[in-house]
Amino acid sequence: GPHHPETLRARHGAGVGLGRLGRWKDALAESREVAALRERVLGAEHPDTLVSRREVAVALGWLGDWAHALTEYRRVADARERILGADHSETLAAREDEAHCLERLGHLKEAADLYGRVASLRGHGLAGGA
Repeated sequence: GPHHPETLRARHGAGVGLGRLGRWKDALAESREVAALRERVLGAEHPDTLVSRREVAVALGWLGDWAHALTEYRRVADARERILGADHSETLAAREDEAHCLERLGHLKEAADLYGRVASLRGHGLAGGA
């Protein structure tokens, strides 16, 4: 049926395909609809819902709407941090998306701080100074 997780997975893939074709307005519309359906069917913090939320953010970014993209990227990163922990690879990737978005908005210090936090959590920070 239209709300079955596998149907929504296929629709998610269709939205990604629209983006790859450069049809970002269509990709955004499909991603928003799939994200809303997944949230109702699976829950707001289900991994599939979060993947769809990230696709919404990606489409918004390609359309130049970085302020709204930032809201979505943060929503995904915050949820992943709550569920998986701050140092999980998926959380760190989500924080990098957030930092990239901050760069696009010209918030360079905030972006640099976030990149630094991610690097530190990955264990790539400077150990012991010098």
